[in-house]
Amino acid sequence: MQSLVNRIERALRIDDDASAESIMRIRAAWAIGATFAVTQFANMFVLWANYHRWTYDHTVTVICIMIVSGLVALIRWRKNPTFHAAAYSALMLAGIMGSALPDRTGVNSALVPFIALGPIMCGFMAGRTGAIAFFVAGAAVLCFLYQVSLSHPPLMASGDFARETNRFAQGLFALGLSTVISILVSARSYLFLSELSDAADRARKAEVAKSAFLATISHELRTPLNGVIGLADSLARAGIPEAEQRLARTIGRSGQGMLRILNDLLDLSKIEAGKFAIDPHPVSPLELVRQVVDTWRETAHAKGLSISGDCIGEVPEVVLADGLRVSQILQNFVSNAVKFTDAGGITVTASAMIQPNGRCLLAFRVKDTGRGVPDQLVERIFERFEQGGAGIARRYGGTGLGLPICRDLAALMGGSVGVERTGADGTTFLLALTVGVPQPLQREPALAADKTSKLRVLVADDNEVNRLVLGEYLRSLGVDADFAADGAACVALAERARYDLILIDKEMPVLTGLEASRAIRDGNGPSMASLIVLVTGDAGDADHDRILRAGVDERIIKPVSRDAIEALFRRMVDSSEAA
Repeated sequence: MQSLVNRIERALRIDDDASAESIMRIRAAWAIGATFAVTQFANMFVLWANYHRWTYDHTVTVICIMIVSGLVALIRWRKNPTFHAAAYSALMLAGIMGSALPDRTGVNSALVPFIALGPIMCGFMAGRTGAIAFFVAGAAVLCFLYQVSLSHPPLMASGDFARETNRFAQGLFALGLSTVISILVSARSYLFLSELSDAADRARKAEVAKSAFLATISHELRTPLNGVIGLADSLARAGIPEAEQRLARTIGRSGQGMLRILNDLLDLSKIEAGKFAIDPHPVSPLELVRQVVDTWRETAHAKGLSISGDCIGEVPEVVLADGLRVSQILQNFVSNAVKFTDAGGITVTASAMIQPNGRCLLAFRVKDTGRGVPDQLVERIFERFEQGGAGIARRYGGTGLGLPICRDLAALMGGSVGVERTGADGTTFLLALTVGVPQPLQREPALAADKTSKLRVLVADDNEVNRLVLGEYLRSLGVDADFAADGAACVALAERARYDLILIDKEMPVLTGLEASRAIRDGNGPSMASLIVLVTGDAGDADHDRILRAGVDERIIKPVSRDAIEALFRRMVDSSEAA
C-alpha cells in the first residue's frame, strides 16, 4: 500500500520539501477524490444488480467519476486544496440535488445523508473556514430540498409534512454535528502536526549545531593531540635513555587516552545519526590480539599486571571484518580490565568455529583477575553513562560510553558483546562475530628507504608543532620535505617546483587548505597534478563534497601517526611501480 501511495504522489509531483500541513492537505485532496471514484465505480455494479439495465443513475455516476478523476489529475499542476474542497463540495451538492429533483423526492432522496460528510471533507482540505462554508452551503441545499418536498403535489394533498420536517431537522442536526467535529478534529490534528513539525525542525537544528560543535571540538583537540602523541612517539624512537623513553611513552599513552574519549563522542554521534559505516576487509585475528596486547603492555606492567594474548585452537589466518572496530572494542575491554584489576593479569584470546556455510564464528575474550562485576550491574554497564556503581567515575575516571559504544559497534557488525562470566576471581568479556574467511594475506615487506628518498614532499600547516611532527615522521622514512606556514605560501611553492605529495592542513590563514588545493589544481604550475592529502582534525563527513570539489585526493585525520604516513607512501610506491 505504501509503495502505491508513493507512486501516486510521484505522479502528482507532490513535493516532500513542502510544509507538513500543506502536504497533508494535498494528500487529503487526492485521497478523497480517489476514494470517491473507486466507491462510485463499485456503485455502478450495485445499480446494475438492482435495475438490470443502464439507467439515468449510471450516467450520472460515470460523469461524476470522470470529473473527480480529472480533479485528482489536476493536482499535478494545481496544488490548491481549497480549490479542490470547493470543487468536491459543488459536485457533492449538485449530485444530491440531481438525485432529488427529477422525482421531486427532496429531503427523502437516498443521497441526502452524504451531506454530513461534506464538513469533514472540507475541514481536512481547507481547514475550519472550509468546514463552515460547507455547512452554510449544505444548510441552504437542505432548505431548498425541504421546499421541494413540501411542494410535491401528493404530499400537499395529504397535508402531512411530519416525515419531511423530521428528515430536514435531522439533516441539519447531522450537518451541524459533522461541522463541529470537523472543526475540532481537523484543527487539533493540524495543531499537533505543526507542533511535531516544529519539534522536528528544532531537532534538525540541534543536530546541525551538535555536528558543528563536535567538528570544532574535534579540530581544536586533535591539533594539540597531534603534537603530543606525535612528538612522544618520535622521542620514544630517538634512542634516548630508558627512563626518558618511559616518560615519552607515558605522555603518548595520556594523549591516546584523550583521543579515545574524543573518538567515543564522535562515534556515538555518528551511531545516533545512523551515519556509521562498517568496512569489512581482510584482517588477521592474531595480529589484532597482538596489537591490543602491545598497546597496553606498558600500562599493565606499570601496575604490576601481566598481559598476554594468543589464539586458541584453529583460528583462520585471515577473516573479513572491520579490523579497526574490532580493535576498538578489544581496546575498550582491555582498558577496563587494566583499570579494575589490582593484581594478577589480563589475557586476550581469539577462538573460532567454522560453520557449515563456510563462514566463521569468531570469538574474542578478554579475561582479567579483577574485582568482578556485580550480577545486578552486568546489563547496566552496557547502558550509556553507566559505570557500574556510584563513585566509579571519581575513582577510576572515564565517561561511561566505552561499553555502550562497543555494544553498538558489535551490533552494526552483526555480532554481540557481553559478560561471559564474572565473580570474585575476575571477569571475562566476550565479543562474538560471524565473519567470512578469504584467502590468507601476504605480509607486506618493510618499506625500503631507497623507494621514498627520491619523493618530493610539501607540508603546509600554520601550526609549528604539526610541522615538526610531520617533519620527524618524514625524516624517519628517509624523506626530506619543504614547509609552508599558510595556504598562500603553499600555493607559491607548488607553482615553482614539482612535488610528488602535498600534505596540507585544512584550516590555515590567508588561504584555507581547500582554497589552496583548488588554486593548485586550477593553476598551471608543475604540481597541479600532484597527490594532495588533506590533514584535518574534523573526523565527520559534512565537508566530503567540498573536499572533493577542491581537488583533494585523500584525507588523514589528526592526530597523524607514523603508520598512516608510511601506509600513504606505500600506496604511492605501489602505484608508481604499477604504472
